[in-house]
Amino acid sequence: MALLKAFGNILTILTTASTIVGAVAIIMMILHVTIDVMLRNLFLLSVPGTGGIVANYYMAAASFLPVALAEKLEQHIAVDVFHEKLPSVAKIINLQFVRLVVAIAAGAAAYGFLLDALQKYHLGSYVLEMNVRIANWPGYFMLPFGFGLWSLISAHRFLSVLTGSPDLPISKYIEAKPETE
Repeated sequence: MALLKAFGNILTILTTASTIVGAVAIIMMILHVTIDVMLRNLFLLSVPGTGGIVANYYMAAASFLPVALAEKLEQHIAVDVFHEKLPSVAKIINLQFVRLVVAIAAGAAAYGFLLDALQKYHLGSYVLEMNVRIANWPGYFMLPFGFGLWSLISAHRFLSVLTGSPDLPISKYIEAKPETE
């Protein structure tokens, strides 16, 4: 239990950090594009590499690093039409099944993205914009990080419920039945 709790704490720290990096990327993107537009309109100058940096760094960080936060907060899109009609035990089984599938699928995606990122790294992948060479391979590593963290959070929740962790009690997923008088 202590190991599972420590693992959960590490996942929380990583999720918070990745979300902050994603938010900072959005702010940097806004500033970068604003400066580029102002320089272009006022002085007919352009910041070299703006498009490449926005597309390969800022957008990748803003899109894929915070993906684990939705899982951490349990705010991913869900279809509850059938789930709400299930008995309590079936709800838990359904949630556990979904968590296991998500952990495997997100983990498999992270692995595939990692292979792609490593290939881009070894090739020294770059984009050329206004005769400026911008390495774009680092942006490819944001996908395996975001999806890997998503997979680990889902696996952690699966194991927490499976082991009866007090941090994630089963009762959280079973609505209280109204008392009859």
